[in-house]
Amino acid sequence: MAGPDPRRQAVETLLEVLPARGEGASLRLALASATGSLEDRDRGLFMDLCFGVCRNFRLLEHWLEAQLDRPLRNKARPVRLAILCGLHELWFSERAPHAVVNAWPDICRKLQCPWATGLVNAVLRKATSTDATAVRAGLAPAVAWSLPDWLWKQWQQDWPEQAEDMARASATAPPMTLRFDRRRLDRAGALAMLEEAGIHATPGRLSPWSLYLEKSLPVQQLPGFADGLFSVQDEAAQLPVEQIEVPAGGRILDACAAPGGKTGQIAERFPGAELVALERDAGRLERVRENMERLDAEATLLAGDATRPEQWWDGEPFDAILLDAPCSATGILRRQPDSKWHRRASDIRELAGLQLRMVGALWPLIRPGGALVYATCSALAQENEQVVRAFLGDHPDASEDTHAPGPANAARTGVQLLPQTGGQDGFYFARLHRKRN
Repeated sequence: MAGPDPRRQAVETLLEVLPARGEGASLRLALASATGSLEDRDRGLFMDLCFGVCRNFRLLEHWLEAQLDRPLRNKARPVRLAILCGLHELWFSERAPHAVVNAWPDICRKLQCPWATGLVNAVLRKATSTDATAVRAGLAPAVAWSLPDWLWKQWQQDWPEQAEDMARASATAPPMTLRFDRRRLDRAGALAMLEEAGIHATPGRLSPWSLYLEKSLPVQQLPGFADGLFSVQDEAAQLPVEQIEVPAGGRILDACAAPGGKTGQIAERFPGAELVALERDAGRLERVRENMERLDAEATLLAGDATRPEQWWDGEPFDAILLDAPCSATGILRRQPDSKWHRRASDIRELAGLQLRMVGALWPLIRPGGALVYATCSALAQENEQVVRAFLGDHPDASEDTHAPGPANAARTGVQLLPQTGGQDGFYFARLHRKRN
């Protein structure tokens, strides 16, 4: 028996993630519940449609609205999303245009919208005579690169010279980047292992443990992945752990640890350290556990709130703390493209307040002479260097001594990396040293 149609499944998933009104579901959670019912050969198409429409939603909607004599009603939302999926396939995939145009009217029948087959066919046929580059020409950058107005204005304010490049990078599919296990491989050996499996990769320029794959592929096809030789991790996300320094046998806390990528990286860098992984959501600790088992590494897993250490801390100071704080995810929109449609400008002040409380709550847990590495996957100064400056202003026993990994630092305090097409995600980190006296 044939499984669910991936195109229909994509429309039904996007109905949850991008509703006409109200809060949408998380794309990550919606994908997790939907992919299990799909055949392996269909998952790639399904994922491409969901991510692609979320990345380019505003551009696709703008073009569609210009083609309609009258707006589609809210009850026709499945038809609207079906057309957007078809547009994404025509403009952003290598699938044959005639196959795409022929597929979507049938999907409308399966969605119980047979009245829309002629409309969908006509709109998609018209779309074959243009492309995304032509449609973007002359549009405002927020529309052309599918950003909410508030975020585009904030990027213009924070990074006036880089804003459009950031927007362009955030609307494109990200590269697949690996981290190899330094305990068992060097860079030459990692590259050779991949090449032997027919996988071409190139070294990153910021992290010595990073490799960029020429083409993305399922992790099951990576040699040694099941044995922990490789992990999928963006190059910028690998950098905060490299700021940590501890003595042999030192004690390290990874706060907000799930899903465990940086926890595993800490274990690879400091195999003799006492490592504690903290996560507020006890259910997400299972992901950390799975990652550590795959890497053949150990950590003590704790469920607890980073702002309430009195509920879980044993009183033994840490030599280093990594706080990868909850944030707007505006540096990784290409990986979490639904977040830009779920966030509001008013959220950023609340997040910055939470981030500052987290740093303040964890600071007393650090041994004098130790350090806290603050990190976010945000590209907003309000969540990053402004948080760090506010903390330093209130804590005379703290100083910032971040090691920049090269000239690509956009911040005055700490290190701000901005998303790059074909390169790293947007990421911020700062090392805060606790003075001995």
